[in-house]
Amino acid sequence: MRAKRAAACLLATAVSLSLFAGCGSNGRGSDGSEKVNESAGSNEILLWSSATGPDGERIQKTIDAYNGTDPAYKVKFVSMQADTFNTKLSTAGRSGKGVPDLALVSSESLPTYNTQGMLVSWDDMIAGTEVKKENYVESAWEVGNLGGEQYGVPATMGSWVMYYNEDLMNKYAPTAMDDGYVTFEEIEAAGEAAKADGIYSYANTWSMQNYSNLYLQMGGEWLNADGKISVNNDVSTAVVEELKKLNDLGYMVPNGEDANKMFMNQKLIFLPEGTWMLGNMEGIKDFAWKETFVPQWDLNNIVQCSGVDQFAIFKSKEERSGEKLQGMVAFMEWLQSNQLEWVKSGANPSALAMLENEEYLAMPQSFLLTTEEGRSAININAAEGLSYVFGEYDTRAWDMITGVADGAETFNEIQKIVDEKMK
Repeated sequence: MRAKRAAACLLATAVSLSLFAGCGSNGRGSDGSEKVNESAGSNEILLWSSATGPDGERIQKTIDAYNGTDPAYKVKFVSMQADTFNTKLSTAGRSGKGVPDLALVSSESLPTYNTQGMLVSWDDMIAGTEVKKENYVESAWEVGNLGGEQYGVPATMGSWVMYYNEDLMNKYAPTAMDDGYVTFEEIEAAGEAAKADGIYSYANTWSMQNYSNLYLQMGGEWLNADGKISVNNDVSTAVVEELKKLNDLGYMVPNGEDANKMFMNQKLIFLPEGTWMLGNMEGIKDFAWKETFVPQWDLNNIVQCSGVDQFAIFKSKEERSGEKLQGMVAFMEWLQSNQLEWVKSGANPSALAMLENEEYLAMPQSFLLTTEEGRSAININAAEGLSYVFGEYDTRAWDMITGVADGAETFNEIQKIVDEKMK
């Protein structure tokens, strides 16, 4: 059996949810303006989220179904754009006034909110209930455990995966999936075979996602011996060198070209993308496609980056009743087996009870939970400051890949900026 290494990686939820363009049906006025100052009624649990558009609508349908069970405390869902959500939640969290009862926050944001003293532990509330570690994907649960206390209950997981054109793969890389994984070596071989036909084998669709996966696959560590973010190293430059190689050889979709459109037009074999792109893929009628792990560097070190939203409770100057707290736990328990509508966006559930749902098991993203390989590969980042690295990398990646900027010098600059922001 191949050894699999637990590695930390990030799907920055505040960023990824902003990909869902448009606005949800809830939390907005008739003129399209955001309504985010709503408060919960006496028998309501107020939930804030940055999920808008189709994703927000699916969450709303899930909550409508819960409210339809006539619980003692119904859930009121308020969605808002990511920037508004982050600003409003931080402001309310600092003052303790106007905070929601629950907030869906990204896994990498949770430690920061806790360090700032804004969060309430779930521990006393969930003691003796079904909201417990053994009922969830272990890595999804652990990311909410800070300093031995549970400050987050996992919701759904979004993962950076890879879609592929099965017909093109069979033509240019017929043995690539024989062992269940596509390697960078196989991507290079496919690129060489398909190049004369004007077909690419790889795409740098979201720079930080491709970087984070490959960095960890190559053995990189986000934290140094002092526990601080450290990316100014040989592994970072090796990642860029590999991506630059793919670009220089003409195997990668060029900067400025729409890789998703290339895939739809059958000009791209392998498309690294998020599970949240499932809706786009389901619209394909011209060819057979499948979803699999991100491309791998070392088959002895399988790394599959994922992110998981966490239900967090923010401290409030207005005391929440014991009955309301019980109602919040009841909602968490119900969600464990009732996330089907929510995961139709392409996400995976974090609760293992969903593995009994046949409709979910038929979804292409379910391989991450239904296989031992998938569960072992799921890794979630919770390191403070890593979002700064990814933000800086995203703005500079193509300059390094195209040779406009030197990789080593650029990572030195990124490190200095991140160190300054972390002070």
